[in-house]
Amino acid sequence: MLVLNEISESLSKSNEPLIKQIYDNAGKTLLAIGLRRGVEMPGHLTSSKAKLMVVQGEIDLNTATNSYRLERFDSFDIPGDLNYSVEGVYDAVFLLLIRKSKEN
Repeated sequence: MLVLNEISESLSKSNEPLIKQIYDNAGKTLLAIGLRRGVEMPGHLTSSKAKLMVVQGEIDLNTATNSYRLERFDSFDIPGDLNYSVEGVYDAVFLLLIRKSKEN
């Protein structure tokens, strides 16, 4: 997928999360996100369930009570109403599939 290659190639120059929307339809949004080593996607509260899937590298997904190390091809189900942040451990690209809540 060209978007994933673009993000991967741009990681070495970015001190911020690289985020590209791939899909938005039928109540679902798919984002591709790149994090260079040490770059953090700041904490935020989810309003909908989501699934995170690592395509490249490693990340730490941090909640108030736990930290999860996710590597290439690992996935994580994010429940609604969870406050979490993500930090790049090794230059990482991951997909985030968000199911929009029915209220939105």
